[in-house]
Amino acid sequence: MLRVQDLVTAYGKIEALKGVSLEVAQGSITCLLGPNGAGKTTLMMTVAGLLKPRSGSIRFLDRDIASLPPHAIVSRGIALVPENRLVFPGMNVLENLRAGAYQRSDAFDEDIDRVFTRFPRLKERSAQLAGTLSGGEQQMLAVARALMSRPKLLLMDEPSLGLAPLVVEEIFRIIAELHREGSTIFLVEQNAHMALRVAQHFFLIEQGRVTFSGDPGSLAEDEVIRRAYLGSAR
Repeated sequence: MLRVQDLVTAYGKIEALKGVSLEVAQGSITCLLGPNGAGKTTLMMTVAGLLKPRSGSIRFLDRDIASLPPHAIVSRGIALVPENRLVFPGMNVLENLRAGAYQRSDAFDEDIDRVFTRFPRLKERSAQLAGTLSGGEQQMLAVARALMSRPKLLLMDEPSLGLAPLVVEEIFRIIAELHREGSTIFLVEQNAHMALRVAQHFFLIEQGRVTFSGDPGSLAEDEVIRRAYLGSAR
């Protein structure tokens, strides 16, 4: 579904991505691991069109999207759940959801009902300002807002960041549920233990380069990765 080839993205003279290549298969959960500053968020923002690559290609459903603006990428079927949630704090929950459907010309009341069924706490707080929600509720709102565009590919950047363990469990339950219902998910995550529960393929990025690609079994067998991300070694 998504193929990134030799991608270079820079901030001025500093290259954050140095020739990144990876693929996300349709119907999969693919996870990108890596330390802080490795280029994970830069990659997500580049795929979403918020950053422009210096070189390389991004193909989605076999079409090059690297030069498209963010709204055109959303219309093609990609939605981003950004790091740190980034809900619209001065808008209420319902207004945030409607903002997620801003490009749709069809009726989306059924989608709002569906979102409220999946996230009952959001329904209870539909008139509440998003900025007053808890961290976990804001994360749920960020996911729900992205789903309002009916994406073919859901990009999720550190969905468990800064959340209490019980909330993390709930977020990953939702991720697994979305996958069972047919969603394709590209997940950036530092919580490798939780990611191992849901993802079918892993990439590791370090200093702007992909250094590992493999299934969960290969990830768990790699001694260096076990020490760095799973906290244990054989």
